[in-house]
Amino acid sequence: MSQPLPDSELVVATPERVSFDYQVAGLATRGIAQAVDLLILAFVLAGVYVAAIAVGAFGLNAVAYLIAILGTLVVVFGYHWTCEAFWSGQTVGKKVFRLRAVGDRGEPMTFGQAGIRNIVRLVDFLPYAYGIGLVVLFVNGRGKRLGDLAAGTIVVKDSDYLPLWQVPGGRPTDPGPPPPAAPGPVTYAPATQAELFLRRLDPELRRFVAAYARRRPELSPPLRAQLAGQVQGLLRAAVPDVFNQYGPLAALDYLADLERQ
Repeated sequence: MSQPLPDSELVVATPERVSFDYQVAGLATRGIAQAVDLLILAFVLAGVYVAAIAVGAFGLNAVAYLIAILGTLVVVFGYHWTCEAFWSGQTVGKKVFRLRAVGDRGEPMTFGQAGIRNIVRLVDFLPYAYGIGLVVLFVNGRGKRLGDLAAGTIVVKDSDYLPLWQVPGGRPTDPGPPPPAAPGPVTYAPATQAELFLRRLDPELRRFVAAYARRRPELSPPLRAQLAGQVQGLLRAAVPDVFNQYGPLAALDYLADLERQ
């Protein structure tokens, strides 16, 4: 029996020169996650076939065949495509086992990439039980099946946060005085609205903010200002009003306050 591929590291860097490293998902974990997804597909397809049989019982055999064929295509291709496109690279199985499909540079997977990797899944599955996909996965040595190679994606282990020790540190050359905090109390949205807002953030920024929120009491104002400067491009896109009025540190603190609610 072949041994599963060992987990390896994928290191990527953002334009703000912040490095993130991912652990590439091993074959065993991906296989178990896929088994969960296939079980879900089996239940959904069973419902489609029951509906087709019920329609056929009324003598509408052509309609029954149409429901069975189209239903199978929609479920098989639509499940993975829809889940990965709208859940940022995750299906139910990947979410349970903390896996995520991302772009080769660690960026969130696009709708088009989700479509390509799941259309090519049909070829990966040949001749049986992902035969071609397993061969390609072992040959390329990077944990990629044909769908990943075609779409420019890779499956990695997901994490709750990015440890701040992974962010390039050191004292700033001239930190200067700490940037002034935003005047007045910050008005917080209700917890549910705050969570919905945070879910729309770039996944990398969300991990960074979660780690920063936990470590903020231990960080000096100059280091906090330096960290905010390193992700200022992401902060500007996430909260442009706070960023433009008060600066990157206030924007990072605002997101951290939301995270801590």
